Amino acid sequence: MKSQAIPAALFMRNRFRLAALMSPGAVALIKSGERKLRNGDQFYPFRQNSDFFYLTGIDLGECVFAFTPDHSTPNLREILFIKRPTLKSELWMGHTPDPEKIQALSGIVKVLWLEELDAFLRLLISDEKLVYTDHKAFADQFARISPLAPLLQSLRMIKQPEEIGEIRKAVAITRSAFQRVLMKAGPGLYEYQVEAEIIAEFIGSGAEGHAFEPIVACGKNALTLHYVENNCSCEEGELLLIDFGAELNHYAADCSRTIPVSGRFTRRQRLLYDAVLRIFRKARDLMVPGTLMTDFHQAVGEMWEEEHIALGLYSREDVNLYTVDEPLWKNFFMHGISHSMGLNVHDPFDRSLPFEAGMVLSCEPGIYISDEKLGIRLENDILITDKGPVDLMEDIPIEAEEIEELMNRKS
Repeated sequence: MKSQAIPAALFMRNRFRLAALMSPGAVALIKSGERKLRNGDQFYPFRQNSDFFYLTGIDLGECVFAFTPDHSTPNLREILFIKRPTLKSELWMGHTPDPEKIQALSGIVKVLWLEELDAFLRLLISDEKLVYTDHKAFADQFARISPLAPLLQSLRMIKQPEEIGEIRKAVAITRSAFQRVLMKAGPGLYEYQVEAEIIAEFIGSGAEGHAFEPIVACGKNALTLHYVENNCSCEEGELLLIDFGAELNHYAADCSRTIPVSGRFTRRQRLLYDAVLRIFRKARDLMVPGTLMTDFHQAVGEMWEEEHIALGLYSREDVNLYTVDEPLWKNFFMHGISHSMGLNVHDPFDRSLPFEAGMVLSCEPGIYISDEKLGIRLENDILITDKGPVDLMEDIPIEAEEIEELMNRKS
């Protein structure tokens, strides 16, 4: 981790909240992420299992966390099993934090070596005991199994103050990266060079890197919703859509902006851009407690229908030729309006439940017109509160005039 560690109080509170959802006397078993071999002695970058991090705050691989809400055995209520370091492993991979350091990071008092796990499982988990786990290796060992993921999903949907703080930090770095792009973007630059400016700002600011594979799509490339090749030249008169976000302490930001490569929107581009911005603001206002995701998406689609007609994309008569299940507006706005965010850029979320205070959700309307070889998307991260939506990205430039001004200031 490049950034300052999150205080252990968050992870202790997460475990306390999980205990309240578990059956008395049950045990939860959760594995950390594992380093994945790439070739030879080279591994892919390690990324911790988000659920494991949520409960422990520990960024080590090859660990197991055992947890029970049973207060009758306080010494065995929380145990973290870590792999015993060797001289060879520490020579190649560096020092493993000692148990005292792990205790300080996680608040977990009992830290044992991973080689002691099997004895723990044999002695303390009987056939009658309920085991919460999402790992097949554990599930095959016990008679009574229940998935842990639904319990953690219900907790992770509502962000704690410390989590919101980390997301805000990731957003601030994302903002700096966008400002850097505005200073650098122009005709002749390649999409991957724009991507390079983004990652340089992320790493230079202490983020782990991208929260997801970035989209840097110029012109018709923006019509591919998950375009990630990022290998084409940015040409005069085209629009450049970027969908990107920093990851800090495993927490994600997710931002989309669309800018004119030449530094000025054409008249038609500006009409389309302003329509997306109007939809964004109207949609953001709907992000209040009690809103259902499906109703939210439908409401935005109906807003788009009116905008599409005003933009000349189709007529009112054309609308009537389509069904309610497959409306015409979906031809120009194909993706969802929102998703949950947190430790993952697409955090676990139950779409059947209404929005609640403490949720962090994206708001991302877009318009995609194949005949005009362009796509425009605007996306901010929104905190749901009882007093209305809080836009965590409100200071990232989004007005067309401000974007043009910043792009032309470099000259």
